[in-house]
Amino acid sequence: MKNIIRITLYILGLFFLATGVTLAVKSNLGVSPVSAIPLAISNVSGISLGNVSTGMFTFYVLMQVLVLGRNFKPKNLLQIGFGFIFGYFVDMTAILLHWVDAPNYLSQILLIFISCFAIAVALMLIITMDIVPSAPEGFVLSLTQVTKHPFAKLKVWLDCTSVALAAIISLLFIGNISGIREGTIISALLIGKVIGLISIPCKPVLQRLAFNDKEEVPQVTTQ
Repeated sequence: MKNIIRITLYILGLFFLATGVTLAVKSNLGVSPVSAIPLAISNVSGISLGNVSTGMFTFYVLMQVLVLGRNFKPKNLLQIGFGFIFGYFVDMTAILLHWVDAPNYLSQILLIFISCFAIAVALMLIITMDIVPSAPEGFVLSLTQVTKHPFAKLKVWLDCTSVALAAIISLLFIGNISGIREGTIISALLIGKVIGLISIPCKPVLQRLAFNDKEEVPQVTTQ
């Protein structure tokens, strides 16, 4: 029963992650950091965003292998498979949220903040369930394991780096910064901090719900 709860909450986390990505697109203030590089590559190459995202998931898994070496767990290769599920949820939420509109700047900013919260909740669920993290967060966790720096701080670092690289790719090959605006910067700076804040009250409750008393729960520092 506990394993069913873990899997259900994990998949719910993937759904929230896709919802956050879709809301960021709907805001027209720039995509979330997790989608910045895939969108830039998609715009340059003409390859669909879903296929590029799957490729990026694979890249992040390879980076984990390089960082962790022998400490890399083979089960984390499942992150690539979950990348396909994430892509499906992105398409699904685009349909489910087709009615969402942001007619003015205030509503656009509101969508960005809702997107940040949805993504933060998603990542907390995915990490706490300890099945496999999403590939980008798996890379951050591998850095956390090696450097001993808190996950939340390294998450902000990765998000900011992704935004910068996406901007460089867009400028070099398109001549403008496509899909990157103030909403992207807000997301890059805010999501990691929100994860740290909501993990304090929520993580112990989720662990009691999803793990047996005798089962070892993950001890990932998300603050």
